[in-house]
Amino acid sequence: MGIDPTVDPGPERARLVDRVGPIAAERAAGVAATFQMMNRLLDGVGAPVNNRPHFAPIAEAMGFVLTDIAR
Repeated sequence: MGIDPTVDPGPERARLVDRVGPIAAERAAGVAATFQMMNRLLDGVGAPVNNRPHFAPIAEAMGFVLTDIAR
């Protein structure tokens, strides 16, 4: 699972804007960007977020296995 950089996100972006409107789409992008930034920051400082068992069901639903992430 991952992002394919060769795929144009334009159609998905347009669908999101059509569904929720431009303001909500912008807010959703901001929330996603903030989570991505925080995850990178936590990874960078070595915070042990992957050792929290209550995150496992969410991670597994997204296709990740927390124990597969090297620390």
